[in-house]
Amino acid sequence: MECTGREHGGKLRVLFVDDEPNVLHGLRLALRHMREAWSMSFAQGGVEALDMLARQPHDVVVSDMRMPGMDGDRLLTEVQRRFPDTLRIILSGYSDYAMIMRTVKPAHQFLSKPCSHEDLARTVNRALRLREVLCNPGIRNLLGGVGSLPSLPEVFAALREEMDKPEPSLQRIGDLVSRDMGMTASVLKLVNSSFFGLRRHIATPRQAVVLLGLETVRGLLLLSELFRQFAPPPELGCSTDLLWRHSTEVGLFARAIAAAEELSAAEQDDCFIAGLLHDVGKLVLLTQMPVEYGAALARVRGGGVTVHDAERGAFGASHAEMGAYLLALWGLPDRVVEAVYRHHAPACGSVDTACVAAVHAANSLHHELVVFSPGRAPRPADEGWLAACGLAGRMAAWRDVCVTALAGQASEE
Repeated sequence: MECTGREHGGKLRVLFVDDEPNVLHGLRLALRHMREAWSMSFAQGGVEALDMLARQPHDVVVSDMRMPGMDGDRLLTEVQRRFPDTLRIILSGYSDYAMIMRTVKPAHQFLSKPCSHEDLARTVNRALRLREVLCNPGIRNLLGGVGSLPSLPEVFAALREEMDKPEPSLQRIGDLVSRDMGMTASVLKLVNSSFFGLRRHIATPRQAVVLLGLETVRGLLLLSELFRQFAPPPELGCSTDLLWRHSTEVGLFARAIAAAEELSAAEQDDCFIAGLLHDVGKLVLLTQMPVEYGAALARVRGGGVTVHDAERGAFGASHAEMGAYLLALWGLPDRVVEAVYRHHAPACGSVDTACVAAVHAANSLHHELVVFSPGRAPRPADEGWLAACGLAGRMAAWRDVCVTALAGQASEE
């Protein structure tokens, strides 16, 4: 089954928008090699772009920022409202801070000129690779309308800009985190937990960045802001405190497992971030479809049905698939996206086995070791898949490192 929004030949429809004809001509020439995979359209300005979208849905809109009449911010805001299923990318040579701030919400991703055409193609293809997973138009429209990274725009956009520099300033990053007390408290609480095994108390965000690394801190900040953005209605009776604890501890379990397997520092970072974000799809469902999700959760509380299976029955897709799709739109690393996508069902085939295994096992072990709801159906790890990947018998060792981490955490509370 193929998702809507594609041509019969299976090509992606990509619309480029710029007020400069020469820029559009240059894109047309430079991206000729993509014609087998993409059906490309070109609009000279926002008004023409909206007319074209009304006549023919597109999978992607790539827009310049500063255009007369209707700038990129206004255009993508309108695209978000009228065509929420469309991936929205800003491609601009302007680095005006206030202008970037305006695009944080309507744009899924922001690419700065000069941007190589290879990077542009990679960004588009990577962000859309999960469309075949979520062929439910209602779910895709729901996620497409969520917007961009849900954080305090002035803080997160500045952090992203600084972290993406060739030589980011740790002082600048620490100062940015310090602007927000809630963000600071979340980071310092986690960095001082026994899971990280640091030998001294960490008192400032800058120290946290230095000791944990940029990617780990980025993951912590994103999770913190996700919980603020997606606060479920109280009538659902769902504890965000428990979901927060589960998410953070699965991330820490995944890092401990990755360390036990002697994965590289970069792989350990990605396992940690994937563990932190593995349930982001639940946050979206809790806030965007509370009535429907409440009914699904009632089935789970009735016993015998896992959350994963109840979601698939109600929506045709689980929180794992929804979360992975959303993270792909936001441009998170492939390894993280795949681990989130496959954290319940790794047997469907995985490219990065190590990260998927770490997050899958971490999630299963946390449900075993920390029982929030005794009546819920268990979700054991797929021992057969682990064995097929050369990881037979490793669950016992992984359980030990997670038990040790939990014991140390409990002694601090």
